[in-house]
Amino acid sequence: AVVSTQSTGYQLPDRVYKYPFELIMLAYERRFPTCDMIPAFLGSDTISEHKSKDGAVHVIERRCKIDVEAPYLLKKVCGADFVYFIQKNSLNKRNRTLTIVATNETF
Repeated sequence: AVVSTQSTGYQLPDRVYKYPFELIMLAYERRFPTCDMIPAFLGSDTISEHKSKDGAVHVIERRCKIDVEAPYLLKKVCGADFVYFIQKNSLNKRNRTLTIVATNETF
């Protein structure tokens, strides 16, 4: 399975997994809106969602909140206890690709 990730300003290399694409996507989708196994991920709200008629393409945009692992004083200087970002996921089951574009809203 191949997953592409890009953030405003830079693009991360594609990740290639040893497991079937469908299994990776099932595990990935279970982390929303929250995931006990990722305690820093505090939640997400769906902003928009679109599915093609045949279900092969699914685009969802979420606003996510994560807890920052930083000393208290640093958090106060930055003025942020949490980091908020917009994440747009484009899943194409025909091509077996997931493209993730994230934009930081906090800084």
